Amino acid sequence: MLFTSKILQKNIMSVDLEDYFCDLPFSSWKNYDSRVLLTTKKLLDLFEKYNVTATFFTLGYIAEKFPELIEEIKSHGHELSSHGYLHADIRKMTKEQFESDLTKSISTIRKISGEKVLGFRAPFFSINKNNLWVFDILKKYMTYDSSIFPVRTPLYGIPSAKRYPYYVSDINPLEENSNGNFTEIPLSTLRLPLIGNIPIAGGFHLRFLPTQLIKFGIRKLNNSNFPSVFYIHPKDLDPEMPRISEYNWTYYWNLKHATKKFESILKNFKFSSIRDIIFE
Repeated sequence: MLFTSKILQKNIMSVDLEDYFCDLPFSSWKNYDSRVLLTTKKLLDLFEKYNVTATFFTLGYIAEKFPELIEEIKSHGHELSSHGYLHADIRKMTKEQFESDLTKSISTIRKISGEKVLGFRAPFFSINKNNLWVFDILKKYMTYDSSIFPVRTPLYGIPSAKRYPYYVSDINPLEENSNGNFTEIPLSTLRLPLIGNIPIAGGFHLRFLPTQLIKFGIRKLNNSNFPSVFYIHPKDLDPEMPRISEYNWTYYWNLKHATKKFESILKNFKFSSIRDIIFE
């Protein structure tokens, strides 16, 4: 564990920087009008209002299409990391396909930002026990990963995974090696008796769960000397997000009240980027 020796003053804020249609196959993206400039500007304004710096896990496609957005994010002091290039589900990729997508995203973001890309987050949180080979590739290019979600859901999660940041073992990335040099930063959960781990990391869970429960979970982590790891998509705060027939109700649930809930979190806790908290 990385944080047992000190009481943390800040939590981790992260953004999965993608457009609202990026969960669809890439071949259909051209059929939709982008909203990522508008929705990311809203996030940047909120972060400035509450003195937050964040890690933007950025799709290489978005960086290439909107380089001015990447420059604006950088100008506000935020960290730029990788979310892959085409928002591909790693569970459906070969090792070669994954490495190609990853390196294309890294080179694209680095070319525009002029900064080293330190970290990665898998689209759809699609690292699981069957594709832990991903870590062998990540270690060649990155310093950390933030894809493990220690929950059980129909879509993703490794419920037995560690709940706190740790140095990964070369033998098993789900185990800790205190002498390791690659860091895993899991998304935050609240462990409840008889129930197990509840996701309190943001995104859909921000819109679905009571705000007070999320705050309770963050405080409990902080009282144990750990940061919470929060994430948000620009689309999570967009009540005008266009309807897509392939999307189910979860994409649209409580969008109208999401910004108010998010601001309540920002008002009550201090947040910074992964780079600022863990690597400085």
